[in-house]
Amino acid sequence: MSKVEVNAKGIKNRLKSIKPYRSIAEYIWNGFDAGANTIDIIYETTELGDINYLSIEDNGAGIPYQLLDNKFKPVLSSEKRESELQHTLVHGKNGLGRLTFYHFSQSVEWQTCYELNGKYYEYVISADDSSIDQYQGSEQNESNRENTGTKVVFKNIFDLSEYYVKNTLTGYLIKEFSWFLELMKDWGYTININGDTLSYDSLIKDKETFELSIGNKVFEVHYVRWANKLNRNFSRYYCIDSSGRFKYSKPTTLNNKGDEFYHSIFIKDEYFNSFKCEKKEGQGDLLCLNTDKSDEFKALVSAINSYLREKRKPFIVNYAKLLVEEYEKNGVFPEYNANNRWEVMRSEDIRETVKQLYQVDPRIFSNLNATQKKTFVSFISLVVDGGEVDDLFKVLEGVVELSSSEREVFAKQLKTTKMSSIVRTIELISDRYKSVEEFKKLVFDPTMYAGEVPHLQKMMERNYWLIGEEYQLLTAAEPKFEEALRRYTYLLHGDNEKKSIDHEDKNREMDLFLVRQGKRNKKIENVVLELKHPTNIRLGKKEIDQVYDYYQVIKSDSRFNGSNTEWKFYLIGNKFDSTGYVQSLINSLKSHGEPGLAFLGEYKLYAFKWSEIFAEFELKHDFLNEKLNLELNRLSIDEHQSADDIVESTRSSDSPVELESPAA
Repeated sequence: MSKVEVNAKGIKNRLKSIKPYRSIAEYIWNGFDAGANTIDIIYETTELGDINYLSIEDNGAGIPYQLLDNKFKPVLSSEKRESELQHTLVHGKNGLGRLTFYHFSQSVEWQTCYELNGKYYEYVISADDSSIDQYQGSEQNESNRENTGTKVVFKNIFDLSEYYVKNTLTGYLIKEFSWFLELMKDWGYTININGDTLSYDSLIKDKETFELSIGNKVFEVHYVRWANKLNRNFSRYYCIDSSGRFKYSKPTTLNNKGDEFYHSIFIKDEYFNSFKCEKKEGQGDLLCLNTDKSDEFKALVSAINSYLREKRKPFIVNYAKLLVEEYEKNGVFPEYNANNRWEVMRSEDIRETVKQLYQVDPRIFSNLNATQKKTFVSFISLVVDGGEVDDLFKVLEGVVELSSSEREVFAKQLKTTKMSSIVRTIELISDRYKSVEEFKKLVFDPTMYAGEVPHLQKMMERNYWLIGEEYQLLTAAEPKFEEALRRYTYLLHGDNEKKSIDHEDKNREMDLFLVRQGKRNKKIENVVLELKHPTNIRLGKKEIDQVYDYYQVIKSDSRFNGSNTEWKFYLIGNKFDSTGYVQSLINSLKSHGEPGLAFLGEYKLYAFKWSEIFAEFELKHDFLNEKLNLELNRLSIDEHQSADDIVESTRSSDSPVELESPAA
C-alpha cells in the first residue's frame, strides 16, 4: 500500500467546491492529456433513471507501471504544471482531478493498458473515498490487447441520474471542450456519451474561414464566436503547424471587456512548423526566425486583432443598444417629460453618450448594482450638460485605462453628439420663431381673415408649448364636457368608458383642454384655453363669466376633482374692452406676482392679450438665442397665400398631437 503526499482531510478540503459535472470533465481532460483522441462515456440507469454504472474510457497512452508513483503521489505538483510554460494543451496542473470521484461515487478503479518495447501491459489502480489519501496498484500483466488506453470505472454511484446527464452535464461539457474539439477536429477528436457524439454546434454563434497575407506568407485563419462564455477559458488565438499540430496559444486583447464577445481564432501555416516561444525578448534561438517575438509574428497578431475589432463592432453596437433598452426598462436614466422637447433632446443625448462610452470600453458598465448604475448615469448627464468632457475622462481613467486612440475616438463621438444636439436645438428654436411669426400674422393682420375656430384654435393646437412645455393636449376642436371627461379618466386611470355628467351646461365646449402630471409633487395640473377672435371680440365680463360657467360644470363632477388636482384657465384675446373690468381684476391681484392673474380661488383665471403671449415667448428664448447665435433677421418666414396655408404646414417645433384614446 502506498500513500499520496497530502492527507485525506487536506485533499477533501481542497476539492470541496468541485461539482460532479466538473469532476467528470477532469477525467476527460486526463484522457486527452494522455494523448487520447476519443473519449467514451458509458452509463447505465435503473428503472427510476438513477445511474448505477458509469465509466470514462480513453484511447490514450495509458499509465506506465514504472511511472505510477510519479502520477499519483505528488498531488499538488503534477508534472503537467511545467508544461504550461511550453504552451501545450495539457490541462491538469495540480494532480487533484483524479481524486474528485468522491463527490458522486464511493470508489473508483483505473483499468489501464500501456505499451513498452512492443508489448502491452495492463493493471488496475483503485481508490476509496474513505481513505482518499491512499491508492492501490495491482500487479501488472502482459495484455492481449493491441491498443493502449485507460478506462475509469466509478462504483457505488449516488446523486447522478440520466436527467442530470442530459440537462446539466452535457451542457457543461459543451462549454468545457468546444474550443478544444474545434482545434483538434482534423485529428478526429471526439467525446461520445453512450455512443452519441457530443455536438457543440449550438454554442457556435458565428464562424468564418479566410486567408490572411503577412509578407510573403499566407495564413489560413478560422474564426469562431461562441454564444456563451466558455468554462474557465479565455478568448484565445491558437497557432497550428501545417500538419494540424498545436504549437502556441495566447489570449486575445478582447478579454474581460464586459461585452460578451466570446471568440476563438485558429491560425494554420507551415510557418509554425519550426515555431518557438521565447521567454524574453531577444533571447531566442538565433537559428530560428519563427518566434513569438519576431516582427512577422507581431504583424500577424496585429492583423488578427484588427480583424477581431471589426468583427466586434456591429456586435458591440447592438449590445450597446440592448444596454440602453435595459436601462430604460429598469428606470436607470433620469426621468423626463415626453411632452417637453428640451427634456426629450437632453434625454437622447444622455442615451447616445452611454452607447458611445459602452463601445469604447464595456467594462465600465460591468458588475454595477442598480444604485451604482443610476449614480453613474446621473454623473454622465451632469458632465454632458455642462460640457466638461475632460472631467469625464479624469474619472474614467481612474476606473479603466483608455489608450490615446480610444480617448480620441470617444472625444470625437462626444463632440458629434453635442454638435448634433446643438443643430437640433437650433432647428427647434428656429421653427418656433417661424411659427410665432406666422401666428402673429393670423392675429394681427386683418387681411388674413383668420377665423377663431378654423385658424387660431388650430394654430394653438400645434403650438401649445407657448403655454408650457410639459402638457398633453387632451381635447381640441371644442368637444363637449362628457367627451373631455372620458379622455381625462383614460389618460389618468386607463378608464375608457363613456361618461355622463349631470349639469345643465354639460354641452358647453372648451377650446383646448391640456393636462400636465407632475412627477415630483404628484400634482395633476389642468389647463383650459379659451381663445377669442382678434378683431371681433374684446375681453370683458362676459368672457370672464363664460370661464366661471365652465368651472361650474367641472366642479359638479368629482371625477374632475381629485385631491391632487388644480385648474387653470387662460383667456386670450387681442384687447380688453373699454369698461376696464378685466384690467381691474388683474390689478387687484398684482401682489401675487403672477402676470395676467385675474381670479384666485378654487381655480385660477389668467387673462392675456395675444401680444403678451408672444412677448413672453421671446423673453424665454432670448438666452438660447444668445448661446446659439441664432440670427433672427436671417430667418426666412415662408410666404403663405392664406390662413389655411399657415395652419396646415408642419414643423419640428409642433407640439405633440391631441391624445388618441380608443373609442368608447
